[in-house]
Amino acid sequence: MRWLFLFILVVRCSLCTAQVDTVRVPNSTNGWYLSPHGTIRILLLFAEIDWDKSPSRDPQPEAGEGWPKGKLPRWKDDAFDPRPAAAYLGQVTRYYHDMSLGRYTVLGDYIDTILTLRESEYPTVGNAHSIGALAVKEANKMGTLRTHHGLSIADFDLWKRGGKAGMPKQQGADEPHSYDHVMVIVRNSGLTHNQGSVDPGSPGKLFGFESDSQSRFGGMYGMPFEILQHEYNHLLFGGNNFHVGGGNAAQFTSYFPFLQGGWSMMGGSNSSLLTGNAWDRDRLGWRAEDAQYRINARDARGRSVSGDIDPYNGDTGVYVLRDFMTSGDALRIRLPFIPENEYAQWTWLENHQTYKRNGVLCDKFHYEVEMPCVAGAVPGIYAYVQVDRDNRYGDDVFGQHSDYLRPLLASGHFDQTLRDDRMRYECLWGNETRPYEVSQRSANALSGNMEQEMPLAGPDKNGQLNRSTHYVPRIEFRDGVKNDQGIMFGHARHAFTPGHKLGMCTNPSTANMLTVLNNQGNAVNKYAAPDNRTIHLNGIGIEVMEQRTNGDIVLRVRNDDRVLDHDTRWCGDSIVLHPPPYADWPALKIASRARLLIDRSGTPTVLTPVGEAEEGYAHPTRLVVAGGSTVIGEVRCQVELRNRSELHVMPGAHVLFHRKAKLDVDNGCLVVLHGNAELKAKPKLLRKLKKKGRVVSVT
Repeated sequence: MRWLFLFILVVRCSLCTAQVDTVRVPNSTNGWYLSPHGTIRILLLFAEIDWDKSPSRDPQPEAGEGWPKGKLPRWKDDAFDPRPAAAYLGQVTRYYHDMSLGRYTVLGDYIDTILTLRESEYPTVGNAHSIGALAVKEANKMGTLRTHHGLSIADFDLWKRGGKAGMPKQQGADEPHSYDHVMVIVRNSGLTHNQGSVDPGSPGKLFGFESDSQSRFGGMYGMPFEILQHEYNHLLFGGNNFHVGGGNAAQFTSYFPFLQGGWSMMGGSNSSLLTGNAWDRDRLGWRAEDAQYRINARDARGRSVSGDIDPYNGDTGVYVLRDFMTSGDALRIRLPFIPENEYAQWTWLENHQTYKRNGVLCDKFHYEVEMPCVAGAVPGIYAYVQVDRDNRYGDDVFGQHSDYLRPLLASGHFDQTLRDDRMRYECLWGNETRPYEVSQRSANALSGNMEQEMPLAGPDKNGQLNRSTHYVPRIEFRDGVKNDQGIMFGHARHAFTPGHKLGMCTNPSTANMLTVLNNQGNAVNKYAAPDNRTIHLNGIGIEVMEQRTNGDIVLRVRNDDRVLDHDTRWCGDSIVLHPPPYADWPALKIASRARLLIDRSGTPTVLTPVGEAEEGYAHPTRLVVAGGSTVIGEVRCQVELRNRSELHVMPGAHVLFHRKAKLDVDNGCLVVLHGNAELKAKPKLLRKLKKKGRVVSVT
């Protein structure tokens, strides 16, 4: 009996999160240069420049309504709460409290006078990113620290200096004191609105004391909240290789050839939702106090279960996600069949009830409050795919690459056609742009573009594609209907709501995504591992079954979703249909009157031309039916191969069409039967295709 008891304990512990050495081994939950746990207080300095020698250089000669010339900004008390409180009012303080589920408190106070930097006294004032040092020099003329709420240097020194990347940070005061973080916001410098930077280190002695870290921002038109939290978050997450969720730029090495939007604490001007995401919280170790697992969800009975699941290996059934912002609930689904030497991928699901229901101010689309043209966020499931980036501890914890999350939108993936004409868009301030077209005929579930990313506008003079030549999807014509709603920055149709399904045969699909690690148009891995160059169809299905009155969303997760019952277009350089985990199930059933089109992608999958330039930037599609798989085509279903696509049926695989099913193989396309592979269809049809050399057998 004692042996049995010990055995049960071992099994149960194997389900728990593995214990790691967080003291001697770098761990992301310890933060990069600042700890993402506990309480920190920031000293804020407001400054303006008197361009007394060259007034023409003043980017804001007439001060805006929010920041009168020669005075502190009117929003000076809206950024931080100075002291711990039961409820926070400061926008920045509230943001970190909400995102961390109460695990991280960012307080702040400001020097209670404007610091005027005269160009004649400070000749280097035009160097925007050194503005902090000049502001410190000017502040020192005050003689002593004087903040609005009467705080002292000790109140800004809650952490010891010298915190190392990924290692535990020590709470307590330095000797002598050192400010934990000094932040400077300037009204009219070269840092125009929502520009800035951050770094560990000090802008110089301020009233006799250095600082552990510093930042500086431009606030011409209001509080620079977006860039403020993005740059500050670098001190928690890591360097520029953590740009994601709408915060990336073309010059950084990334997993996808398209600049990604989405939502993240490392997002920015191109974000949709203004919140962070479950990956962020997992990275920093932010979980609710009652959380039992690394990633948490509920089962149908309301019991806590792990949200880190592998449906292909049996993690199926009904899951309940409470509001993500207030509970932290999420599902992370491992995508199967990806080889060990390639980037692993996961699909994340979050229930965002949005600010009108959960009271979390940032749980909204970027511009939905300011711009009524934006179709605002609705309660539902918001999804994205994670590529690589599961290194939460170890020597490379702050390595790897940017744009590691790609939104998965209910509106689907399409080949977008960028038109040559220009039109004026009115939503989001208005300007001219080239519209783009999509249609049901251009649906491309496996390799197309989606609406929260920036598609490639065209090649450079050498015929090369890269992210620096992109367009922002503004005006869409979908099946001829115009849409000018700032879709890139979020749209109500992006959420999965009750009745929506995400599966092997839906658009988008539950399959993994193609990756091209790239830098300035250079395919770093030369289209080989660890890049994911094969799309693996997996049979995972996710159904949004119900949204309860309290905001909980009920999901059913399956691993046997293998029926194609509508018209579908599959494109991808390489696609593999794997056998299901149940031997007596078909790998794919094409239902009566459904149509499967195997076609060449109109969305780039490579960065250099394929063959002749007019062939575009994607290889012909090659769909492989793996050994042990059975494909069933029911009466009057239709399978078509177009644009040099190939269907390979491997040894031990079976493709069985009803006599009244249609197999249409276009000129230049092939069906290849390998070894003892079986293809059954109307005999007359097969004889005709074999005679034309479009169905061939190889040993």
